[in-house]
Amino acid sequence: MRLSKPSPSMVIASIALFVSLGGTSVAAVSYARNAGKVDGYDAVKASSSTKKAAGRLVAANKSGPDKGKIPAKHLAGVGVTQTFGKSFEVADNAPGAPQTVSTLSGLGTLTATCNDQNTAAGKEDPISTIAFNNASGEIVNVARRVGNGDGALSVAPNQTATSIAIGGSNTFTFHIERRSQNAIITGGVRQDGRGTPAATCVVFGVVEQILP
Repeated sequence: MRLSKPSPSMVIASIALFVSLGGTSVAAVSYARNAGKVDGYDAVKASSSTKKAAGRLVAANKSGPDKGKIPAKHLAGVGVTQTFGKSFEVADNAPGAPQTVSTLSGLGTLTATCNDQNTAAGKEDPISTIAFNNASGEIVNVARRVGNGDGALSVAPNQTATSIAIGGSNTFTFHIERRSQNAIITGGVRQDGRGTPAATCVVFGVVEQILP
């Protein structure tokens, strides 16, 4: 029995079949290799180090105050901003205790202390002390200013405090730098009830941290 040659249409159909089958196999292998990826990139958790995240996508925070946001350490040239605002009652003829008003990641804390500078009983005169407490593990540069007065610049060793005192109401600024990491703090102090037995200090402001 003689076998007839396949027709041109049969040859074309057979080639198309083999190509389609081969394409399906390639697609299956490609899918397996890229399962769990986004546009071909692996993803890492928000808590991952910058070294581990290199060349990958970073997930947003799953919970906490920054839920749904990508940590700033994974964003180049983007500052981290936080606000603070607290009110303190003056202790008549007694020193107040420092209260933390803001924590600066990798640098330290900002505290406020409200004291009575009037020695007469029942007549309080608030004075506020704002201090940056260096907890970075090394020295930092600190610039500070009260209102429009002359600024001051100093080098603060680790575990030391750099402070300003504000008697009355005024504005203040701090600029802190360590290894090209900068924190700029701008705020104000309002002192109410001077001369009464119920005076208060109100401290408020904004902190912007700029990572290197």
